[in-house]
Amino acid sequence: MKTLRTCFLILLGMLVAVPVAKASSVTVTDIAGRSVAVELPVKRMVVSEARYIPLLALLRPDDPVGGIVGTMTPLNWTHPELEAQLFEQHPNARDIPLFGGQNKDSVSVEKIIDLAPELAIFGLNDHGPGAKNAELIDQLTAAGTKIVFIDFRSDPLHNTLPSIRLLGRLLGAEKRAEEYAEFYQTRFDRVVTRVSQTEQRPSVFLQAHSGRFECCWGMADGMLGPFIEIAGGTNIADAVAPGPTAQHTAEFLLTENPDVWIGTASGTFDEFTDGAEPVALGAGMTPETASQSLTRYLSAPEFAALDAVRNGRSHSIWHNFYNSPFNIVALEAFAKWIHPEIFNDIDPMETLAEIYDRWLPFTLNGTFAATVGTVQ
Repeated sequence: MKTLRTCFLILLGMLVAVPVAKASSVTVTDIAGRSVAVELPVKRMVVSEARYIPLLALLRPDDPVGGIVGTMTPLNWTHPELEAQLFEQHPNARDIPLFGGQNKDSVSVEKIIDLAPELAIFGLNDHGPGAKNAELIDQLTAAGTKIVFIDFRSDPLHNTLPSIRLLGRLLGAEKRAEEYAEFYQTRFDRVVTRVSQTEQRPSVFLQAHSGRFECCWGMADGMLGPFIEIAGGTNIADAVAPGPTAQHTAEFLLTENPDVWIGTASGTFDEFTDGAEPVALGAGMTPETASQSLTRYLSAPEFAALDAVRNGRSHSIWHNFYNSPFNIVALEAFAKWIHPEIFNDIDPMETLAEIYDRWLPFTLNGTFAATVGTVQ
C-alpha cells in the first residue's frame, strides 16, 4: 500500500512539473486602423482569398494551412500550380471548406459562423469582405470571431510590410516576417536610391488584364499604379483616372504615345495554346511563349503604332503580383524596363526565384514577365 501511495505521489509530482502552454492575448492594430485583441495561439481561422496562402507558407513553411478551417475561394483561382503542390504535400488541404465564390456578395456569413473560427483574415479591399462591410463585421464579432484586415491591393506601397508583420505576430512567426521584411526593404531601397540619381521620367501606361477586357483599363492611384512613380516613371493614367483604375480609349494611348507600355497578364498557358486573346504568363509558360503571347496581342493596330511597341519597350508582368506580398518583383521589373541603363544588373526573376528558394515550400514553375518581340 505504501509503495502504491509513493508511486502516486511521484506521478503527481511529474504532472505538476510539466509546463502547461498558456493562452495569451495580444492587441494589434490592423491595416484598417482597428484595435483587435486576439487570443494566442490561434487554432481556428478563415481567410477571405486563398491567394493569401503563399504568405502563410512564407511564415509557416512546414504547415501553410495549419488551423485554416475555411476560405472564400480555392487557391487554384489564382495559383493553380501552387495548389497542386500544396495538395501533394498536405492532402488535408483538399478538404478545406469554401464559404463563398469570387466576390464579396457570394460570402455566406452563416457558413463562416458554422466553421467557428477564432480569427478571420480579410483583405482591406479585395474580392472578399472588406473593411467597409459593417454588417458582416458585426455578425462575426457577435459570434466570437476576431477580424483583422491586411492589404496588398489598395495601397501596397504602404501596407505590404505592415501586413506581413501583423500576420507574423498573430501566427507566432515574427522572426520569419522580419527577415522577409528586411529582404523586401533592401530591394525597395535600392530602387528608390538609384531612381533619385536621375532626372529622367519616361512616360508609362500600365494596362490591367491585357486582352481580357476591352481596351484599355489603366492602373493609376492604386494597386501597382503607384509603383510606376517609385520606379522612376510618369504614369500617364494618373492625371485623368478618377480612381485606382479607369478605362481609356485607344485614341488616348495613341495621343499620349507612352515611352513604355506595361500590361498585366492574367491569361493562362491553356488559354494561350487555345489562341485566346488574354496575355498569358505564369505556370507552364516559357520565356518564348510568354513573348509570343504578348506580341500577338500588341500586333493589333491600336498598339502596333505606339513607339513603346515599335521600340521594344512593351512588357507584360504576371497580374497576380498586384495583390501579393511578392510585389517587390513587379517593382524591380518596372524599374528595369523604365530605366534599363541604371538597372541593367537587376534581374527581377532572380528575385522571385530567391523568394521561392528561401521562403516558400514550393517549386517555382513558369514565366512571370516578358518583353514584346518583333510586331508584324
